[in-house]
Amino acid sequence: MRPFDGKVAIVTGAGSGLGREYALALAAHGAAVVVNDLGVAVTGVALTGDSARSVTDEIISHGGRAVANRNSVAEWGSADGIVSLALAEFGRLDIVINNAGNNRPSSLVDLSETDAEVQLGTHLKGTLAVSHFAARHWAHIGAAAGRAIVNTTSAVGLHPAAGGGVYGAAKAGVIALTVSHAQELAKYGVRVNAVAPCARTRMVEASPNVLALMPKSDGFDRHEPAHVAPLVLYLASSACRFTGRVFAIEGPDVAIYHPQGVEEHWSTDGQWSLDSLTEVFDSHPQRSEIDAFFPGGVVPYAEPSGRTLRDLENVARAAGLEPPTR
Repeated sequence: MRPFDGKVAIVTGAGSGLGREYALALAAHGAAVVVNDLGVAVTGVALTGDSARSVTDEIISHGGRAVANRNSVAEWGSADGIVSLALAEFGRLDIVINNAGNNRPSSLVDLSETDAEVQLGTHLKGTLAVSHFAARHWAHIGAAAGRAIVNTTSAVGLHPAAGGGVYGAAKAGVIALTVSHAQELAKYGVRVNAVAPCARTRMVEASPNVLALMPKSDGFDRHEPAHVAPLVLYLASSACRFTGRVFAIEGPDVAIYHPQGVEEHWSTDGQWSLDSLTEVFDSHPQRSEIDAFFPGGVVPYAEPSGRTLRDLENVARAAGLEPPTR
C-alpha cells in the first residue's frame, strides 16, 4: 500500500517548479490531487496559460487521480472554491500544500502599491485563506488522524534582505501562521509545518543575483526542484512527528530551525531609565551571530549585515558624530 492511498491533497501553485513536483510526487504515492495554479507570470499579474491543466493531464496519464483548478488563493471566495472542489471531486480533504507564490522585488523607496498587494495577497493572505477553509471543514466533520498543512516560507523570511522587504514580510508572516495554526488545529488531528526550499525555480531564474548562487552542475544538481519533494511528502505523511516547525532543504542538505529566542537579558531594580539602558546596551554587540540556511548549505551569518552598520557609520561621520563601536 502506498503512503497516500485514499488521501486527498490540495497543492497551490502546482503548475510549475516546486508545486508541480509536489503534485506529481503525491499522486505517485497514491493521493488524489487538486492541482491549483492561476497560470500567471512570476510577477503575479500576466496570464501565461493553463499550467494546472498540463500537470493534471500528466498525473492522469500515469494512472493517477487529479483535477485542475485556476482559482486565485488571494481571493477569499476563490480559496473557498479550491477546498470545495476537493470535496466535490474526491469526497474528502487530508492535505494542504500552500505553495502558490510570486515575486516583485523592489526597494522601499520605489515600492508600488501593486508590488505590496500582489505579494502579500498571494503569499500571506493566500496561505491564510486556503488554510481557513480547510480548517473550517475539518472542524465541522470532527477530529481525525493523518491531516497536514505544509506552508512555504523562505530564507528571505527567516533572514530578510534589502529589496525583499514585502516578500520577506509575507514569508515571515507565513511562519507566524504556521506556529499559530499548529496549536489551534492539533485538536482536529492536523499537523502544520513550513518548509523553506532552496531550488532553481522560475522565480529564482527571474532574479539574477539569486540565480548566480544556484548554478547548474553536471551530475547531481543540488538545486533541482524535485529534491524538495521528499521533505514535503514527509511533512504531509503520517510518519511526520513534528508540528509548528520550520524546515529548510537544498538538494542533499536538510535543516530544522529553532524558534526565535532571547539572546541575552538584563535586570534592574525598579524602572529602567534612558541612561541605564544606554549604559547596559553600550557593551553588547550590535550584531547577532546565527547559523543560516542559504544556497550552499548552513553558513555563519550575522544580523544586521556589516554593510548596514557601515552605512550608518558613514552617515554619522559625515555629520561629525562618532559612530558607536560594534
